[in-house]
Amino acid sequence: MKNNILPIVLTASVATFAFIASSCGSKSENRIVEYDGEQFFKPTMHNIVADTVFDYDGTKIETTRISRYDSIDDSNNFVSLNIYADITNGKINGAIAKYIEEAVNAFSTDTIVSHEISVDTVLSIDAARMVNVADSTISYFTTHIIPQALSDSVVAVNLAIDVKPVWANSDYVTYSMSSQAYYGGAHGDDDFYLQTFDAKSGSPMGFYNLVPASQQDAVRHKLLDIISRSHDMNIEKYLESVNEWAANEGADVWTEKTFPIAHVALTNQGYIFSYPKYTIAPGSAGCPVYVVPVKN
Repeated sequence: MKNNILPIVLTASVATFAFIASSCGSKSENRIVEYDGEQFFKPTMHNIVADTVFDYDGTKIETTRISRYDSIDDSNNFVSLNIYADITNGKINGAIAKYIEEAVNAFSTDTIVSHEISVDTVLSIDAARMVNVADSTISYFTTHIIPQALSDSVVAVNLAIDVKPVWANSDYVTYSMSSQAYYGGAHGDDDFYLQTFDAKSGSPMGFYNLVPASQQDAVRHKLLDIISRSHDMNIEKYLESVNEWAANEGADVWTEKTFPIAHVALTNQGYIFSYPKYTIAPGSAGCPVYVVPVKN
């Protein structure tokens, strides 16, 4: 159909996310996010543990919502977690725990083991144990990270993590992974991407096992076409421009076949390609997200 070839360009911050599904058996909703820049905020979630069922056109995902929040001195120094642990798939929870661990570790130059479990590799963790992961994260941040920041006379330090399912079918489950982090300075750091997991094994899916081999070249071409047109360029001109911005030379020059793919996920909108800040554009572009429709 004609509308399947139109470019769709999204950008996302942790304040909003690309795909929202209603819970508790009501009809799912699909919404496209608009990026409004860095919006650091004081979350209102405190101590919530509640079972929540997401329904995506009949595919139900049973989760436990775990919301934790704590602060020191004032609202500028806080840590917040709002995560939905999968009740039936511990491998997905392992990936969530690893995401949390990496976000916390970014605040320190030391090697930190902040949880009661190691998440150097993706483990299988049940929903009940994810509560312990959340609590140990909050404890570590408030007893180590914030006091160190105050000792360093940092104006503010905070971390907000939001992880939730946003789409599923019988084969896949896709999660929104997002965080905001701030440790003084002029700007904080946003992170946003969608991650698809195999519904049975819980294994994270990437470009080469999510996109059929026969379609990979075409999807790559469509992705670059969509990105290029979002900049009012053709592919050749865009590659020239982005290589100049990234200071790529020689063998490092990106071509259509070597253009980086950071994150790719699947939803009912198509393949969702997400890029961390500064990877293919200046920080002012946020976390670029591009949708490549899937041919039926």
